[in-house]
Amino acid sequence: MIACGLLLLCFSQKQRIGKILVTVGLALLIISSYEGVSGRILHILESQYPPINLSRIVAHQDGETADRSVKWIVVLAGGVAGDATLPYQLQISHHSRVRLLEGIRLHRMIPGSKIILTGGIGFDGPPEATTLSRVAEELGVSRLDMVLEVESRDTKDHPLYVRDLVHDDPFILVTSAFHMPRAVKLFEKQGLFPIPAPAGQWTPPRQFWSPANFFPSAAGVRLAELAYHEYMGLTWAWIRGQI
Repeated sequence: MIACGLLLLCFSQKQRIGKILVTVGLALLIISSYEGVSGRILHILESQYPPINLSRIVAHQDGETADRSVKWIVVLAGGVAGDATLPYQLQISHHSRVRLLEGIRLHRMIPGSKIILTGGIGFDGPPEATTLSRVAEELGVSRLDMVLEVESRDTKDHPLYVRDLVHDDPFILVTSAFHMPRAVKLFEKQGLFPIPAPAGQWTPPRQFWSPANFFPSAAGVRLAELAYHEYMGLTWAWIRGQI
């Protein structure tokens, strides 16, 4: 908005529209840079699914048959760094790392479970799921306990390929807390019933009304970026009939 406004101010006669765009764009940027504000916007997404209560799932499994017990843990990849010279654990993004660690934690607490790592080839390098599996192996997960799904390119593809792996089996879905609402809706649209296990929640400051939370910061802009990206993704998926 700011860029469009500046172009109008410099190269057109529509000065009033240009001033409005610059003013509104700057105001939105400043508001979004307040971590106390952008964090609350992100929290709306994250609060829709609480952290998984694994004790209830394990207790529930004691009364289930082997065919209906939870044996799949689906971990959605969240990007890789793309620098093949780095160690594997440094090649994956922060979001991928948080999701993978949660998936490994759940795998170790559910006997006989297997981890499905889903994520295909991005702009370059090996599939995301392959890189995640190498990190998991370094953290002690057996290769026999992992299933790699390397065809999906983005969030909307994950359910299509995971469905062919889990069929009607119940499964735990691991992704970032802010990303969970869209992911769950996409999986449910394919007739699947994931058990949400959100990870990487934003931690609100202890004193929300502290003056420090109302100074512009890059951290606030980053939180706003995550929130706006998800809301745009939800809107676009709804328009295309994917959720």
